[in-house]
Amino acid sequence: MYLLRLVTLVAVGGALSAPLAAQGIPRNARTNAVTVAPRFMVANPFAFAPTDSAPAVAIGTGMREQMKDVVGRDFQVVEQQQMNDALTQYGYPTDAILSPALATTLAKNIQARFLITSTLAKGQGGRYSVTARLLGVNDDAGNVVTLAQNQGESPQAFGKRLAQALDPLVESLPDAKACIDQRTSKPDKAVAAANKAIKVAPNHGLAHYCRALVAQDKKAPRAEVVKHLQASAKGDPSSLPVWTALATQYQQAKDTAKTLVAFKQMLRVAPTNQKLREELFKYFLQSGHPETALEVADEGLKIDPYNADLYDLKSNACLFLSNFKCAVDALETMYATDSTKADTLFFTKISAAAAEGEQPDTLRLLKWAQLGARKYPDNPTLLGYLNRGYSMTGQVDSVVAVTNRIIAKDTTAIVPALEAAQALINAPPATGAGSTTAPTSGSPRPTSSTPPAKGDTAKGTDSTAMASTSRAKEALPFLEYAIKYGDPQAKENAAALLYTAGAKLLQQPQDLQGAAELLRLAVQSATPTGKVGPASNYLLGLATLFQVPQIDPQAEKQKSCELARQEETLLTEAETALTAGRTVNQEAVDKNLGIIKQYKPRVASMLKAYCKRR
Repeated sequence: MYLLRLVTLVAVGGALSAPLAAQGIPRNARTNAVTVAPRFMVANPFAFAPTDSAPAVAIGTGMREQMKDVVGRDFQVVEQQQMNDALTQYGYPTDAILSPALATTLAKNIQARFLITSTLAKGQGGRYSVTARLLGVNDDAGNVVTLAQNQGESPQAFGKRLAQALDPLVESLPDAKACIDQRTSKPDKAVAAANKAIKVAPNHGLAHYCRALVAQDKKAPRAEVVKHLQASAKGDPSSLPVWTALATQYQQAKDTAKTLVAFKQMLRVAPTNQKLREELFKYFLQSGHPETALEVADEGLKIDPYNADLYDLKSNACLFLSNFKCAVDALETMYATDSTKADTLFFTKISAAAAEGEQPDTLRLLKWAQLGARKYPDNPTLLGYLNRGYSMTGQVDSVVAVTNRIIAKDTTAIVPALEAAQALINAPPATGAGSTTAPTSGSPRPTSSTPPAKGDTAKGTDSTAMASTSRAKEALPFLEYAIKYGDPQAKENAAALLYTAGAKLLQQPQDLQGAAELLRLAVQSATPTGKVGPASNYLLGLATLFQVPQIDPQAEKQKSCELARQEETLLTEAETALTAGRTVNQEAVDKNLGIIKQYKPRVASMLKAYCKRR
């Protein structure tokens, strides 16, 4: 025996209508009917715990055998061997435990008109309870019976007793169907047929639902519609259309308390329906009851601790409440309960939850992002969370490796590229911090001053030069990528990071040429009207001017025309850049412009002396 767990999203207020092929059952598979009696399928009870699969099959066998006597000649019960043949044909093992949603799809595919689905739960003393639901495969409502196993009762005998408890509901089923069939053409006969069914089963789910629809068609008072919907919900508490209709009536009556009750039951019926969850969570928040969804999940888990769908619901409720630890805990339990549900959405959700909050859970973020990326190696979202985990834990080399994987396949991956650049720029320094100064020489010395933060750098980046690092230049390819493929804001963020990287390279031990290279690109990429541009120009002026005292004595000693021309170029670039960045630090700029003015005659004389033969 096997336990097959399947996620089914039930449309709000509608019957199951997902494509058959999408649920693992061939669209064209059919089994020819042997008699004219409508086919009646009894599915094995669905159990969340794998250890309960054998009792579930035994209970299902007992129900199936007894149901033959219950239905008589009115219906043809699908034999167990026929079901197993169909399951084998569709790629499932014999005696497979199907979820109610998939059992419904199977019933449609083998042309059954009616079916019984059920769920199994273990109660006190190890005895089971089963909630069985009888309905037509295309009906919006049915009838539910819940029974507990007696002391010493075998599973097969328990199944037979369940079938007997469904006897009056089977007897009244044709009348309830007659109401639905005649509702629009012959409403009076429809009501009469429904009343016959209700006489047999006072809370007949389908019959009362039909009465409510007829009342709505006749524009009857709301009280009459609600009365029948409430009776229908008692008969079939698993009908999403019934609870949806009830919630609509309560909302129209502005009855918040009853609306909440209806919405809670809708979540119990369809805990994995994401669209439904989003709509109901919004209502819970607006009505001042954000904890309601969490209560629904916890209530259900007390009864059935192996229900993976309820853990999924709980995780969403925790995320809705911004309780990220609670969300991760619920998803981890869901994974432990049923790892087959761990798809891309699962790994995305648990990684996102671990990464959020004032204190992200970096250990669990790394754990689940690594598992997700291992299972789905080309998923850019999971790779992004993996990158974030590596970045948070200071694993710069891993950040670089993962980012290269991302941008190799996606030219829109600007954020990971910027984050990788930031990780490299902020990597621990190879040497201690030092002040921004130029080497001493006999020539005039430039004046430096680190520009103040202007509030317009990329989020999370440093705006001051704190420590030198040899890894700052390694960020250049990622920043060039962001500039090439990014929008104006991305370019501005890249320019801010280039500015930060250049500032770090101006610290001791300095890399003036590397700083100038980064700062030139920052100036080119920055928004002309922004604040990063002037700050980058200021530092570019320092980076180029600081090189002059290094070259000047060599030019003089070697009487080198080439070095003299290089000095001239650096002075010209420094003057232009400092002038453009004057608003950052006017006093320092003016002093350095004065130094440039002092250098110019000296360089001119060297050019005249050393370059006269060229």
